[in-house]
Amino acid sequence: MRLVVAAVALLILIAQVSSQLLFPVNQLPFRLGGNSTAAGGAGVHWVEKRVPRIAVIGAGAGGSSAAYFLSHFAQLKDLGLETDVTVYESSDHVGGRSNVLWPWNDDPLVDPRPLGATQNDTEYEPPVEMGASIFVSANSNLQKAVREFGLELDAYGGENGRTAVWDGERWVYEEKGAFGWGWWSKVKAVWRYGRSPFKARSLVKSTVDNFLRLYSADFVSQGAFASLANFSTATHLAGPASHYADEYLTHSGVGELFTDELISAATQVNYGSPITQIHGVGALVSLAATGATSVHGGNRRIFEEFVGRSGARLRLGETARVQSILKLDATKGKRAQWVVKTTSGVGGGTYDAVILAAPFHQSGIQVVNAVAASLIPKQAYVKLFVTFLITNASTPQPSYFDLPPDTHMPNEIFGTFTTPSRHKPTFNSLNYLKPLPAALGARFGEGTFHVVKMFSSRSLEPEMLDALYGRGNVAKVVEKVWLAYPELRPVKSQGDFAPVRPDEGLYYVNGFERLISTMETETVSSFNVVSLLLNDLFDYTPPTSWAEWDDGEAAAS
Repeated sequence: MRLVVAAVALLILIAQVSSQLLFPVNQLPFRLGGNSTAAGGAGVHWVEKRVPRIAVIGAGAGGSSAAYFLSHFAQLKDLGLETDVTVYESSDHVGGRSNVLWPWNDDPLVDPRPLGATQNDTEYEPPVEMGASIFVSANSNLQKAVREFGLELDAYGGENGRTAVWDGERWVYEEKGAFGWGWWSKVKAVWRYGRSPFKARSLVKSTVDNFLRLYSADFVSQGAFASLANFSTATHLAGPASHYADEYLTHSGVGELFTDELISAATQVNYGSPITQIHGVGALVSLAATGATSVHGGNRRIFEEFVGRSGARLRLGETARVQSILKLDATKGKRAQWVVKTTSGVGGGTYDAVILAAPFHQSGIQVVNAVAASLIPKQAYVKLFVTFLITNASTPQPSYFDLPPDTHMPNEIFGTFTTPSRHKPTFNSLNYLKPLPAALGARFGEGTFHVVKMFSSRSLEPEMLDALYGRGNVAKVVEKVWLAYPELRPVKSQGDFAPVRPDEGLYYVNGFERLISTMETETVSSFNVVSLLLNDLFDYTPPTSWAEWDDGEAAAS
C-alpha cells in the first residue's frame, strides 16, 4: 500500500530518518518466558538420522522468507541444520499481499510481456503495485535481498504536482510546488502546530534508532522469542500498543491539532484507520515513511526469489489450498508430527514441523488434535478498496471540493477523518501515479491519460468518479478489495497476542501483525520463527540476523 505521506514527513521534519514501519527495541534479555496460555513446548531435540520435513503454509513475505532462511542455515558448513521444505500457497502467485497489475490492459492481472522478455525491456511498461508498495533503507532484510538477488530499485512516487490533506470540507494542509524542505514550510509548521512537529520527530527518531538494533548480534544472539507479550514489554512497545494513538500522543506532548490534521491522515493512508482507532505503535510507524523505494517490476519479485533460491518444493494454486493440519502426538523420545491435508487431496503429507505464514482465521485451516486454534485470538482486518483509474483529467475537478473552476488543484490528496468537520472525506487517498506512454494512452483516446490510485473504505460509485474527474473523463476503472492489514486496536492483555509456537512443532508468523504489519516485519517475524524452530530441533541459536550475517564468520564459529 502507498505508505509515503510526503506532507506529513515534511512537517515532522525527519529529513534524516529513513525508515518505513519500525518499532523500538532494546538489549534486555528476554529468554523464552511463554504466554500465560498453555502454548506448546519445544519438544525433544532431533535424533532421527533423516532430515526433518518442514511445511510452510503461505508464500507471502513471511512464508517465502521462512523457506529461504531455512535453506540459508541448511547450507552452513558442518552445522547439521538441514531441512526438507515444502511451501503451500493457495493463490496463483508468490508474494501474498504484495502483488501487481497492469490496469491499462484488457486483463489487468496478466503480464503482457512476450515469452522471454525481461523486466528491463524498453518497450515494456512496468506494472503498478496493488498491494504492499514500498520499503525503505532501514528495512534491512529487504534491502539485503535486493542486493543479493541483483534486483533494480525504483524511487517511489507519483507525478509532480501539489499535495493536500482534506477533511471533507476544507484543505487543512497544502504543499505548493514540488515536494521539498523549504524554510517557509517549516516556519508554517511551527507557526500552526508549535513544537508538536519536533516532538513527533523525536518520537520517530528514537523508534528508528532502536529498531536498527533489532538486527544486531547483541539482540539476536539472546535467542528467539516465543511470547509476543514478553517481546513487546522488553522492547517498550507495550505502552504505546496499549493505548489509542490520540491518547498516547497527547500524553507524549504532541498537540491535538497536529494529531487530528496530519498524523491522522498518515494512519488513514497507511492502515486504513483514523488516529482514534489505532494504537500508538501504529501511529508512530505511520510517521516513519520517508526514503521510499520499490522493486522495478513489483516487490513480489523479492519473494519469488526467496522461494526460488530456497530449493523448497512449491505447491501453488487452488490444489495447494490447505484444508487441515492434524497433530500426531509424540511417542517416547520422539517429536510430534503434523499431517497436512489439502482440499484437493493432492500434495499433502506428514511433516515434523509446520510454519503457518498466513492469517489463521482467514485461512480456513482446521487444526485437529491440538489446542493451537484456541490459542490464536481472532484478528479483524481492515477491508480496503483499492481503485485504479485511467483518466485524461490531469487533476481532480475543483467543483467536487466546492472550489472555483480556476483553482490550481493538487494531484495527491490524503483524507483526515478526525477534525470537527460535518462531512467526512469520501476516500482515504488519491494519487496520480504516472502518465501512460502515448502508445498505451491511444487505446483510450486522444491526449494524455494518467494512472490514478485511490484507497477507500467502500466501493467508489461511477457517479462519484464522474463528479471527481469530470463526466466522460474516466476511461477505465479496476477495483481490488483487500483485507489489507489488521485493525490495530489497543492491546490490553497477553491473551490479545497469538503465541509464536502455539503447539510443539507448530509456528505462527502472522501473530506479529498484532503489533505491526509490513513486508519487512513479516520477514523479521519469519527469521524469529526459523530461529525458534532451529533451537527446538537442533539446540542452535543464530549469532545475528540474516541482514547482518557474515557467512565466513558464522561458519568459523
